[in-house]
Amino acid sequence: MAVETIRLISRRTVSVGVHEDDDVPVAKTKERFPAAAVGREFIPPLKPGEEPAKVLKRIEKLAERWGKGGAYVSFKPSPHEVAAGKWTGVHREIGEWLAEHPQVGVIVHHEPEGGKDRLDGPTFEAVFERARKEIKAGWPGARVAYCAMAYQWRPNGVAGKNPGPWKRVEADEYLCDVYSGKNEHNGAFPTNLILPEHPGYVRWFDEIVRPRLKAGQNVTYGLGERGLMGPDKLRAATIRRESDWLDTVFDRYEASNSLLDLPPRVYLAWNSIGWEKEYAWLLTKDSLVAMRELTTNFAKRLV
Repeated sequence: MAVETIRLISRRTVSVGVHEDDDVPVAKTKERFPAAAVGREFIPPLKPGEEPAKVLKRIEKLAERWGKGGAYVSFKPSPHEVAAGKWTGVHREIGEWLAEHPQVGVIVHHEPEGGKDRLDGPTFEAVFERARKEIKAGWPGARVAYCAMAYQWRPNGVAGKNPGPWKRVEADEYLCDVYSGKNEHNGAFPTNLILPEHPGYVRWFDEIVRPRLKAGQNVTYGLGERGLMGPDKLRAATIRRESDWLDTVFDRYEASNSLLDLPPRVYLAWNSIGWEKEYAWLLTKDSLVAMRELTTNFAKRLV
């Protein structure tokens, strides 16, 4: 019953992937994680003088790597240039291209709450709203996602202190980048925190996702990045606990058939050193096996 219900809610029933470093062939990723059908790709902000048209070419190239499985491709348009209309034509062209490649979703300015490219809430609300509107002018069915940073949704984080503008952002999908472990970028979230114990993820879900479910919206939500740092055995145990918890979410939805219990439909694991060149994020030994098990099980629950 649950499978049929989910299919009625959304034609796109599953987005499971693992982001690895650029020098790792997609075939190798799929060998290590057979359920990883969806890519997670990034386009850095353009340098001064570069034309927005370059972004569409990059989206095309990055999505091609993943073929029929598709990908989520992030790009960060300049808020000033978007407001000035410099991106309007390219956004429409991106939408037109997406109409021919519906398996691809775009993330406008991922993790806007934090990092070196951080935006304040009202600025992000404005740039995202306009970018999404212009992309959908090219194709109304385009999937334009807001991907949040869980670290800044902790109680004393940027978004956690003033959630109002972020809550008003209307997107086709709501994703959150969630890390358990410690480093300068992600903050001091212990390795053993699974999603319902993670203060950043919980606050984000309560402020962004839950109100929309209560309002009867068929929300597509999930993890845009899920990374863990720490001892291999502890990471493996955390991943398996998270997989068990996800099973309870699906089971509860099967029992209730209620939107209020709708499970996540996106899980994109992180297995990359990232721009920080932090090798401790790479999955090793049993933690790699555990993530393969989680992604495989997650995919099976939805198809």
